[in-house]
Amino acid sequence: MTPSISLRGISKKYRISPNRTSRLSEVLSFGKVKRSHDFWALKDVNLDIEPGTTLGIVGRNGAGKSTLLSIISGVLQPTTGEVQVEGRLSAIFGIGTGFNPLFTGRENAMLSGLILGIEYEEMLERFDDIEAFADLGEFMDQPIKTYSSGMRGRLGFAVAINVQPDVLVIDEALSAGDAGFKKKAIQRMYDLRESGSTVLFVSHSMGMVRRFCTEAMLLHRGKLLSKGDPEEVVERYEEIIAKSQEMQDAETGALDEILDYELEHEDEEDTPTRGEAPASGMVGDARSVPGKAEIFGLELLDEDGQAAGKLPSGERLTVRACVRYEEAVEDSVLGIALHSERAGLAVFSTDTALEGAGLGRKEAGEQTTVDFSFQVPLEPGAYNVLASLTIPQGENQDVAHAQDTATFEIIQEGAPGPVSGLVRLPANVEIHGLEARQEGPGRPA
Repeated sequence: MTPSISLRGISKKYRISPNRTSRLSEVLSFGKVKRSHDFWALKDVNLDIEPGTTLGIVGRNGAGKSTLLSIISGVLQPTTGEVQVEGRLSAIFGIGTGFNPLFTGRENAMLSGLILGIEYEEMLERFDDIEAFADLGEFMDQPIKTYSSGMRGRLGFAVAINVQPDVLVIDEALSAGDAGFKKKAIQRMYDLRESGSTVLFVSHSMGMVRRFCTEAMLLHRGKLLSKGDPEEVVERYEEIIAKSQEMQDAETGALDEILDYELEHEDEEDTPTRGEAPASGMVGDARSVPGKAEIFGLELLDEDGQAAGKLPSGERLTVRACVRYEEAVEDSVLGIALHSERAGLAVFSTDTALEGAGLGRKEAGEQTTVDFSFQVPLEPGAYNVLASLTIPQGENQDVAHAQDTATFEIIQEGAPGPVSGLVRLPANVEIHGLEARQEGPGRPA
């Protein structure tokens, strides 16, 4: 069966500037001054959706859900990749998006149908159904600019579902409108599903995704994290939300780094969550302090200087971070943090300032490599290493910092002894018998 929608290698890149002044200075310098950076809203998404599927798309704000629907609908062009849609597609974005505010509701509805390729005579035949569904009364012949947000949403929904689409794309279109209209709209969506139309549905209502969708997919930071049964996908999404809340105070962004690693290695047998550690002990995709510096490499080494994919508990580990300074800085602090995937908490952290190893002044273009070496008497399991760079500014510090992540696994084989608990601390044990306890002042030895 030919997929209703087929996506191959879809990525979308935006150029982001911190503010208007930075963007203007970059333009006026003809590219010599770099203030903006690339932001990938979608990264290598591959997806096939069979005809008749109702697919719920979930994810946190900024995950790329709306960008994905816009590309499928033809509103946006992908930076890379190919999109193929079979049949007539109708899309509902936001609240009446695409309507001309100076045209009446009737004129906008007719124009929308013509844009979709429906003949004028056919739209006249369908208009009674559109008008009845929208239920706007005399406002149907009033300019859209006089409509409330709920009225615009009702008209947009009425047009989209009454043109008999083969593919219907809905991006939070039910956020506006009263309970009566929502009930009518949901019933019409069920009718479309039963007729064999493919429906893509973005919503933050997990109950709606569970009840209405035949499949669901989870997007995280522009990547497809999972796809399948709606109940299972929603459960994983809720786990991410719960863990994110738990880790917010401990380490902002740590969960995202872990999930990013899973995505990069999801097809590999050596993914740490499957019981193995990466052979290289190194992961790229560094983030930078805008306009200041970037961490362009984070590497884990064993005692022999080799990539530390697996380490016996108690062996020495070296975390090597490579920093490139885009601008001259008077001082900077490089820090690392070690997290346990199993326990979901920070095990150890330090930085160059705490260790008394100041980095000092760095010139633009200068590179520095910093090694942190320590023993890891930890329980078997997977661990993540995070690195961050902070640029002090007077009494405050730059809240933006570079982060990269690398993962390794602690194994029991080759360890000096078993670990009971998260970490094995050095301890001296002395055993005193009864005779030793009886010794004291006035007692014979």
